[in-house]
Amino acid sequence: MNRLTRLVLKRSVTTLLAVLALVVFGFSSLTTLRLELMPDMEMPMKIVYTVYPGADSESVDDLVTTPIEDKIGSLSGVKSITSSSMENVSMVLLQYDYDQNVNDAYLDLRAALDQVKSDLPDDSQDPMIIEMNMDSMPSITYSVSTSDGTDALAFANQDVVPELEALSSVAQVTVSGGQEQYIKVELDRNALNQYGLNMNSIAQYIKATDFTIPLGNLEQGSQSISAISTSDNDTVQAIRNIPLYTATGSVIHLSDVADIDWSVKDADSIARFNGEDTVTISMTKNQSASTIGMVNDVKKVMKNISEQNENAVIEASYDASEMIFESLSSVGSTLALGVILSMIVLFIFFGDWKASIIVGCSMPISLLMTVIVMALMGFSLNIMTLGGLVIAIGMMVDSSSVVIESCFRARDRVPDFKEAALQGTTEVISSIVASTITTVVVYLPLCFSGGMTGQIFIQLGLTIVFSLVASLISAITLVPLFFKMYQPQQKEDLKINHLLDIIKEKYDHMERKVLHRKKTSVLVAVLLLIASFVILSFTNIVAMPTMDEGMVSVEATFRPGTRVETVSEQILPIEAMIAADENVENYTMTASSGSATISVNLKDKRKMSTQEVVDKWIEDTSDIVDMQLDITMSSSMSMGTSSSSGASITIGSVNLEDAKEASEMIQEATWNIPGVLNVSSDAGNNTTQLRVVVDPLSAMSHGMTPAQVAGGLYSMLSGTTAMTVTSDGEEYDVDLEFPKGTYDNASQLMDADIGGIPLSELATVEYTNAAQTIMKMDGKYTVTVTASCLSDDKSDIQDAMDQLLTTLDLPDSVSEAKTLMDTMQDDMFGDMGKALATAVFLVFLVMAMQFESPKYSLMVMLSIPFSLIGAFGLVFISGIDFSMVGLMGVLTLVGTVVNNGILYVDGVNMMRRRMDVEDALIEAGKTRLRPILITTLTTVISMTPSALGFGGRSSVMMQGMALVIIGGLVASTILILVLMPVFYLIVYGTSKKNRRKKRQKYYFWKRKTNTEKPLEEV
Repeated sequence: MNRLTRLVLKRSVTTLLAVLALVVFGFSSLTTLRLELMPDMEMPMKIVYTVYPGADSESVDDLVTTPIEDKIGSLSGVKSITSSSMENVSMVLLQYDYDQNVNDAYLDLRAALDQVKSDLPDDSQDPMIIEMNMDSMPSITYSVSTSDGTDALAFANQDVVPELEALSSVAQVTVSGGQEQYIKVELDRNALNQYGLNMNSIAQYIKATDFTIPLGNLEQGSQSISAISTSDNDTVQAIRNIPLYTATGSVIHLSDVADIDWSVKDADSIARFNGEDTVTISMTKNQSASTIGMVNDVKKVMKNISEQNENAVIEASYDASEMIFESLSSVGSTLALGVILSMIVLFIFFGDWKASIIVGCSMPISLLMTVIVMALMGFSLNIMTLGGLVIAIGMMVDSSSVVIESCFRARDRVPDFKEAALQGTTEVISSIVASTITTVVVYLPLCFSGGMTGQIFIQLGLTIVFSLVASLISAITLVPLFFKMYQPQQKEDLKINHLLDIIKEKYDHMERKVLHRKKTSVLVAVLLLIASFVILSFTNIVAMPTMDEGMVSVEATFRPGTRVETVSEQILPIEAMIAADENVENYTMTASSGSATISVNLKDKRKMSTQEVVDKWIEDTSDIVDMQLDITMSSSMSMGTSSSSGASITIGSVNLEDAKEASEMIQEATWNIPGVLNVSSDAGNNTTQLRVVVDPLSAMSHGMTPAQVAGGLYSMLSGTTAMTVTSDGEEYDVDLEFPKGTYDNASQLMDADIGGIPLSELATVEYTNAAQTIMKMDGKYTVTVTASCLSDDKSDIQDAMDQLLTTLDLPDSVSEAKTLMDTMQDDMFGDMGKALATAVFLVFLVMAMQFESPKYSLMVMLSIPFSLIGAFGLVFISGIDFSMVGLMGVLTLVGTVVNNGILYVDGVNMMRRRMDVEDALIEAGKTRLRPILITTLTTVISMTPSALGFGGRSSVMMQGMALVIIGGLVASTILILVLMPVFYLIVYGTSKKNRRKKRQKYYFWKRKTNTEKPLEEV
């Protein structure tokens, strides 16, 4: 390494030109980096989606879900299987190992599903495979309506969607809300009976009048032209005149047995934006596209459409790019503030702007070098990579500070600045290389971690690694070069130096007392360490911190089968409550059968935090009983999930009835817990279903199969599409249906005419109760009971719910179970634990090789557990949650806190050559006090803006990590200066060499005393 320093000092012009090139390519690389909120992540999950029309949840579970689970459960790489069986639908979620090949997994799954098709009911549709993708969440959503009352849905489908689908950056366009126009053929049941007709025969007559048949080629002159025969009905009047044959053979028109006119279909979903009916259009981006680029493309298209259609009212209701810009700009400002604060600290210690700038130049140059490597690695600028730069800012100047401090000391001995720069760098080069390596190696385990932890944090870790390596190169090249060129002068009469002299004097006095109280000192440190873990037990532990993005999700669940119109009407009071809140910017409501969702965007400048708004709404809606409400904070970083609105407990059993019974007992007991506002379960309420049981013999005696009877009933109740017509370039359905109210109840249904036979002669009806949703995980039925409560009461209520498993007399087969999110969280913490253990081992190896002594390595590593005293203590005092980001801070501490220990032990080893151990310990602490304080303060001060939450809503992501690092560095710095001498003295006192010296002194004294005594006494 010192050869590189010599080369740089010799070829200064070449070095400066290299720096110039670095600046040019660095800024060029910066412009090529994509802007994203989070790093790209792959979810090793696939969903098998199967539709079984008309089946209740238990039938879906028995006939569809279970056969699929049995077949795919043995596939290679499958880690767990979670299923959800609902009315008409089966969903099976497969979670794979992260090292599983995605393409091979798809082919194996496809082959297994092809084999299981024969075991599924005939009426069920073929299973579909849905890929789980982090990019499946909408990046931007628009609300579209018209000011002149024209059909907004038709406008969206005809004029907007095709333009958006043509964009290469858009992967999918989803439209919801609005009502679709169609031609309604409303049949008259009495007229049908009079003419001996039914719905199926009329549908066949209509289809027979709509065809296009090729006839062949005809010769016309010198040409051969193709001929076709066609018949179509493109107007309502033409459809009314369609001829029908009656049972007696006479001909009538369709209008004789039906009313035909334009109408709108019953809405599958209803959307409102700020209380006004609207159509929502959501766009998701291609995986290779940038979110910012995709959003900009969409905005240009929507702007052009708005300008070309004066009556169109188009407004963005959600824009992910706003959060990305805000987050990245806030982190960027925190980064800049960290650089400025670090420069101020350096000026305070050196008292010379030249010295401060020399050390400070390592930061922008290291940043540019890091950006170049990030661009080559395909990284994006996201919260994690920028957070890594914020964390690395303070550490970037560590090596440079140590080098210039050593250069100043060498300058006192050597008058020539060039020689002083070379000697000063050479003296500390081994220490700064070892310190950098110890910090770098702690992130290597993340590079080999393929789990979710690795995907989330690998870019953060590698960004710090790139920054530290770049700063090391800057320290051993640019710092000595600029020291030679600018010749800074260290001022001795600085106030900080007088303060340091006072500290050194008191340190000398205190440390000599501590060295003679080794047992007491170690005991105090151990007690503090134990206390830190006790403090951690009182801290709330979560997987990822929740960012306050100003978004709230309100999900309302109604009784199964509740019509969408009823849902839309009953959700109006909730909308009114939201609209009246002064903190609300806008909201979008989407209703479907049995459920409704309201997505709320709060104002940037508001009086309450998002969690406070959530708590207020939970209290205001606690007395609502006709729907189940789930009000939560929503986050674009929550991987498709919202933060929990209350405490919950999950139970599992191999017996479905036992699981139901246990969940009901838990729900009833949960109501008695103080602070609980509502109780619900993911199984939902039992749904009542009418089952028509067709008698095969009766059906066959009338010339029909049971399936034909069921098909006729389906057409009568749901209607049937006879054909489509084209009008003004748009296709419309022609649907046959009976007037509303014809078959509203069971008695009317039993009077229905099926092929001229009343249904009562073909079938009987019975009522059944089934769970709304049946959940299973790895073959075991699971039910999650959730208690809605205020955020302040959540911890106490969770403890009380956990106690219910031990106090309630639940069925023997029931036990506590984990949800998929719990399993993923455990895996993430487990992966981070393995990474921490591996990092500690690697740091031990690096230091043992440096010191050529495992004892000294273990001694320095004692600073790692004792740094947790400050880390956990500061997190507890701040009141924030301890998360995976905080564990990432602990991982950083493993490689950081030992650096000061390395500097101290290296100084002691050098001073022991010319003084005894105790004096060497004290003198090393006094000598290394200045560089230790410089490196620690620059890191702490640069991270202070992040720790204080400066930088807007996104600062919460890095706040936990910054607090852990600051608390750990402060604690470890104090303990290194105070307790490291004690540990060193303990290790030195038990070394073989020292024991040998003691034995030599003892034998020398023994021989001396023996020679003074008579032989017989000896």
